[in-house]
Amino acid sequence: MSGSTVERRFENLFDGLFSRAFTSKLKPLQIGRKLLHKVDAERTSDAQGRRVVPNRYVVQMSAYDREGFADLEPALIQELTQAVREYVRQEGYHAEGKVRVALRTNPDVRKGRVEITTENADVVEMPPPIAPEVVATTTAAIVEPVITGEPVVPAAPKPVASTFDLPPAVLTLPTGQRVSIYEGHYIVGRNLECDIVISDGNVSRQHAELVCAAGDVIVRDRASTNGTKVNGVAVHGDQLLQHGDVINFGTAQVRFEKS
Repeated sequence: MSGSTVERRFENLFDGLFSRAFTSKLKPLQIGRKLLHKVDAERTSDAQGRRVVPNRYVVQMSAYDREGFADLEPALIQELTQAVREYVRQEGYHAEGKVRVALRTNPDVRKGRVEITTENADVVEMPPPIAPEVVATTTAAIVEPVITGEPVVPAAPKPVASTFDLPPAVLTLPTGQRVSIYEGHYIVGRNLECDIVISDGNVSRQHAELVCAAGDVIVRDRASTNGTKVNGVAVHGDQLLQHGDVINFGTAQVRFEKS
């Protein structure tokens, strides 16, 4: 199936939510089309014959252009992510885990232009913190270093952190499980297809959504049966989360922490 259906979705969307006049020449539709072309360009085949594509897409633009999207950035990330996921599914491509889209400012990108980089990132759920191990020293033997006269080889520098390496936030679910929240869009609900699954009868199949952009995370209810609350107050529209907030999806309580 071609990408024409997804591109029409972009056009219909931007005729509505993103139809306002932007200060830059860069338009959301341009970003969406370039993302789809990037998915195709990065396609490879694996040993099983599957057509594999990256699972992370970083949209880089000038500071001027990004500022033009400032008030709509969460919605833009959400729609771009959903459209790329839909395109991957329609084309029968394979990606490890959930596909994510993030925005980044790059001073080397000219106004009105966009560059897209990709990576295959492993999103690992963060385990609960473990107390540091106490090392006994009373009976340990002291070992003197051996002087060999050979030059000391400095340790190799640590690799530069990937765009998605450091999560802006972490959720602690009712089970105690800790889930990293990176740049992108997440669906929270009981359905096993959700990005964040909460197995609770009071949680709707697709209960709420989280959007992480520029280090901030918002929560938005998806017309759930039992509602979403932050610190006991019902969420209506977009709610910006603060460190230590307690989110209730129905009766399921989740703690939010900023990194």
